[in-house]
Amino acid sequence: MKKLYVLLLSTVLISGMSHAENGYIPVLYNLSTMFDFNPVKGPVKSLSTIVESNGKVTYKVLLKLNKKGCIESLSLDNISNGFKTELNNDGVNLVGKRGENPYFVGLTEDCNILSQNDNGEKSTFSLTASGMIKDTYYLGQKIATHFYDDNDNLIRSEFYGSDKILSSNEVTYLDKNTKPLDYKIINESSYAQGYTATTTCKYNAKLVPELCNLIIQNAGNPLPKPTVITAHTSVEFY
Repeated sequence: MKKLYVLLLSTVLISGMSHAENGYIPVLYNLSTMFDFNPVKGPVKSLSTIVESNGKVTYKVLLKLNKKGCIESLSLDNISNGFKTELNNDGVNLVGKRGENPYFVGLTEDCNILSQNDNGEKSTFSLTASGMIKDTYYLGQKIATHFYDDNDNLIRSEFYGSDKILSSNEVTYLDKNTKPLDYKIINESSYAQGYTATTTCKYNAKLVPELCNLIIQNAGNPLPKPTVITAHTSVEFY
């Protein structure tokens, strides 16, 4: 999880959509880890998320999948940073641009994440047996590892530099079965004071987190004012 918004809240697709009936489509979950949006369980056809901070829209996400669980297109509008990412499936990879620069996400034969290349800067991924991102490598060096429980819920992330853990996130959940995105992240860092992020969501009958409120409390003495972020998510299923 490379940013604060990860999890608003990562090999093979296990029987395609049959796995998705009860859990996350791995490529969808992995993209949510990479691009900071809420994952949703089930046979997703399309997912749209609008993120607000202090009453202003800061981030928009729109992705579409086919019936086999492959990503057809992904659109990210990072309004707060002033650039867009547009990716389309060319039959092999997700290809497009981030801002004005070329960008693509390499896919396995089963439509899961293999690598990413941002204007020549390439990183690669190893996956768990369930298809979730395990390790991330850049220039041959491991820069991150994700840990999951037996039900593929992310419970810890570690980020490395100079053969040391630079920062880590511990994730705990209120109720993984009925409130899968109600969680707390405790961040510890060797180069900053760390933070705590807490999310609570309102779900519909299909456990779509239609409205999530994220409160980020940075450490400090005195404590700074917390940041409040709201995410609105809508999903169409097959």
